[in-house]
Amino acid sequence: MDTKKINTPSNWGKRIVFGALILVLLVGFFALRQISSQTVFLFDILIGFLMIAGTFEIEGIFRKMDKPTYMVAIGLFPVVCFLLLILCIFLQITFFYYILMNVGVLVLIFIITLLVGLIAKKHTLNKMYYETSGEDSTQMFALKKSLNTVLACLYPSFLLTFVFIINHFSVLTHVEFGVDIGLFGLIFLFATTIGADCFALVSGRAIPTKKINYEKLGPGKTWSGLVGGILGAIVASFVVYIVMVNCGFKTVFDAYGFTPFWCLFLGLLSGCFNMIGDIFSSYIKRLAGTKDFSGFIPGHGGIMDRINGLVVNAIVVFVALLVIF
Repeated sequence: MDTKKINTPSNWGKRIVFGALILVLLVGFFALRQISSQTVFLFDILIGFLMIAGTFEIEGIFRKMDKPTYMVAIGLFPVVCFLLLILCIFLQITFFYYILMNVGVLVLIFIITLLVGLIAKKHTLNKMYYETSGEDSTQMFALKKSLNTVLACLYPSFLLTFVFIINHFSVLTHVEFGVDIGLFGLIFLFATTIGADCFALVSGRAIPTKKINYEKLGPGKTWSGLVGGILGAIVASFVVYIVMVNCGFKTVFDAYGFTPFWCLFLGLLSGCFNMIGDIFSSYIKRLAGTKDFSGFIPGHGGIMDRINGLVVNAIVVFVALLVIF
């Protein structure tokens, strides 16, 4: 929805070229995933990369806002999430316990980092001197640093663990569907996210409307972009439904009552939550006084600039798969 920063022709060129490269890379990972039951794990590599890159971009934003974190804990959390996933698959543990274990790790990170901050008093005082105004007590500084660390782990790493679950949906639910429901979930997730982003961008530029009247959400955000993003997700959901029906999913869809109406409704929900994710990420960037999370992708910004809707939409798709199937 934020179109102000992409108006120059050179930036448009970079955006198109690197957007096409991202799409090719994504299709490549989907193709590799379908080779065999073992190559399904290759898609986890992509998810893990998004976790790590996105998490360190959030940490960088926190640093700009003078919110200190423990970088070691932030970097280790995605690795632990993947190892726990492998453990759950190997021991045939359901997704519920996987989520519970991830929450337990977050609690453990909070407790350990808080204890480190409280015990290492001299180090904490030095960090207070260099990173803050020094007005907080050592206890309050340690508490804030631990909370910031947990928040950086939650967004986006913990949210992206739901993409892990979608990728291994049949295994982690112990239900055999006859078709790869995880594939459907992943395609639906990425298609609705890309559809929402593309339609929001095009409609925001092509249809001049009143801007959303809240400066912290970004000066270039318009209502046409918001509505366009939701419509884009709905269109993408219908296209996915048609494609999957013609690829052997019709019997399963009919058996579970997944009609075109429910698909469009799910697309509507995905579009709404995509826009919520986009607005929330823009709010964070405005608080930090920056337009992009990083400059990792020329013409696009950072990894989080591209997956800000996906990390929220992942929960919607995960819950939808549970309810429907």
